[in-house]
Amino acid sequence: MKGDPVRSMLIQVTSAISSAIVALSAIGASPAIAQTRVTSLEELRHELAAGDLITIVTSAGQPVAGRLVRLGDADLDVQLVNKRSRREHGPGDLTIPMNAIQSIERPRDSARDGAKIGAGIGAAYGAAMFVHAIVIDRNEMDEWAPFYAGATAISCGIGALIGWAIDAGRSKPHIRFDAFSR
Repeated sequence: MKGDPVRSMLIQVTSAISSAIVALSAIGASPAIAQTRVTSLEELRHELAAGDLITIVTSAGQPVAGRLVRLGDADLDVQLVNKRSRREHGPGDLTIPMNAIQSIERPRDSARDGAKIGAGIGAAYGAAMFVHAIVIDRNEMDEWAPFYAGATAISCGIGALIGWAIDAGRSKPHIRFDAFSR
């Protein structure tokens, strides 16, 4: 048959790459999704940075979600996340006194962005291989196109895996600070 060498090559490449992925995933440890409890203001200052997405529960029980702008000794400034329409008037930044805070929580960063970027890079690599093959040998497309389609899918998956691993390794852990622990 005409396509047998291409199919056997695709099977060999697929099995080699999947074996490598299994070996790499067995070697690398995934980060634990644990919640870190912060018990003092000094620890909180050490863990939080400007730009972190946080949720604050005030002593009135009202949750406030936003990005941390400043963490001072007596208060903190938060840029509110909820989108305000142009008709609504109100401050985009909110200053909350430390004695009015019941709890502060920073969720764990999602690693989806890294996976999306990695998958995009893998897909672009596969598309570049495909375009290169079209330029070189357009007449035999029925023979090599399935191979390049499979290679593009594999490149996309490997890129997503690498992007996820890099993003997961750089993400900040989930922290929680309760006022009663001060």
